[in-house]
Amino acid sequence: MATTPRIPVELLDGYFMQMEHDGAIDNPVAAIAIPIELSRLAGIPVRTSTSFQLDPVLHELIRLYNAKVQDCQYCQNARQAVAVQAGLEEDMVAELSSFETSSLPDHVKAALRITSAISTNPGLISDEMWASARQYFTEDELVDIVLLSQHTTASKVTITLGLDPGKEASSRLFFPTEDVCGESPELKEAVEELRSRGVVVDGPADQPLPVGTRLTPSSQE
Repeated sequence: MATTPRIPVELLDGYFMQMEHDGAIDNPVAAIAIPIELSRLAGIPVRTSTSFQLDPVLHELIRLYNAKVQDCQYCQNARQAVAVQAGLEEDMVAELSSFETSSLPDHVKAALRITSAISTNPGLISDEMWASARQYFTEDELVDIVLLSQHTTASKVTITLGLDPGKEASSRLFFPTEDVCGESPELKEAVEELRSRGVVVDGPADQPLPVGTRLTPSSQE
């Protein structure tokens, strides 16, 4: 895994892992940074009117599976607070590398088969694989699984260029109100709805929500 840039150092000026893209981008490295809007769609498992409509635990498992495959240290170290409160556990994350023989639920395995194929060769997705996934997911959910799986392979570019900031640059637990998630009316509305149900959406640095913490079932996403 490369964290030493393989491109001229002068191109790194102004590079951020995530950023707003307004107008032309002069810095070729910044051009491959993750736009904030894509973070809303793929980086945080919060349902808005314009985001992926997936269960937050499945959403996070797909993201973390690709983080392992691409060996992105930054992404592997991160956990999304909403998914943790909805039931994401570290035992589940540990089983991702061998998900077929794991104790993960069948619907998660069906989704990860699609994710795995997309990360290597989309041509491996067979009619049988698709039919198996349709037992658990609607057509819209399957489209979201494909789009999320495709987006979370994008770290290949960062890893190849040696631009992975490393796990030390990543917060262990991300909350949807943090600056890195950006702002939008849809996200604000979704966050307020989560907050009204008791989901912790603000994470003070001195008192982070421990990974593995779950709220009551009625408060889960």
